[in-house]
Amino acid sequence: MTLARSLLPGFAAALVVLAAAAPRPVAAQETTQDVVAAMVQAHGGMEAWESAPTVSFIDTWYAPSGESRGSTRVTVEQGRRRAVLDAVEDSSRIVWDGEKAWSVDYAGGAPPRFMALLNYYFLNLPWLTRDPGVILGPPGRATLWDDPTEYTTVRMTFEPGTGDTPDDYYLLYIDPETHRLAGCEYVVTYASLLPEGVTHTPPHVLLYDGFTEVDGLLVPTGFTIYLKDHTVYARCTVSDWSFSRPFDPSRMTMPENATVDTTSPTGKPD
Repeated sequence: MTLARSLLPGFAAALVVLAAAAPRPVAAQETTQDVVAAMVQAHGGMEAWESAPTVSFIDTWYAPSGESRGSTRVTVEQGRRRAVLDAVEDSSRIVWDGEKAWSVDYAGGAPPRFMALLNYYFLNLPWLTRDPGVILGPPGRATLWDDPTEYTTVRMTFEPGTGDTPDDYYLLYIDPETHRLAGCEYVVTYASLLPEGVTHTPPHVLLYDGFTEVDGLLVPTGFTIYLKDHTVYARCTVSDWSFSRPFDPSRMTMPENATVDTTSPTGKPD
């Protein structure tokens, strides 16, 4: 089964620090609201994204060697954020019904609950900055390795009780000329993915490889995740975007052969 082997073998072992320049403050007249509003507008604005019935795409993950880890059709209901992930190569799937995650014939290494909204989040960050419970820090400036671009940075954190893992953060790197989101630094705090006693991974950096316009919205065609010394951790291509697919609530009915994900994001019983 190839569905959602997206974090690849060795996820928990790949806890290495990524070297990116620390953000510097920007001029006082440039507010967080200005920066984020310009980013959202550069990606097509809020209305079309918010009013879409679903966000849907096919993602294909690759190991650093270039070996494909499988393709998945991801369909997420806007609003309630229920999700169905269907493997392209076979009939296996993951479902998040808003309360629990379950799977059928899933053999991936990461918990289905973690996987269900992972790429939805990675690929929709400009709009997700407007979610309830999101805290946006003051804008800064920073470069990435030997890239001379001084990106505008905004740190995205979460109020306690927001989502499964409110201790996650995203440091957004925004192109100062196009206002597009170039990528982000992030950590993972999902307890079941971490060694005992470790509360989060060191930072990883995700950089988008390109964009395409779909229904007036500018969305990624792929991304690369990097570790220390520019080491590639994983690549992902994204295709067949749609913001008009209907959501089928009957897919939320759990079949008898399903396996419920009993992992806990916090390490404590739900």
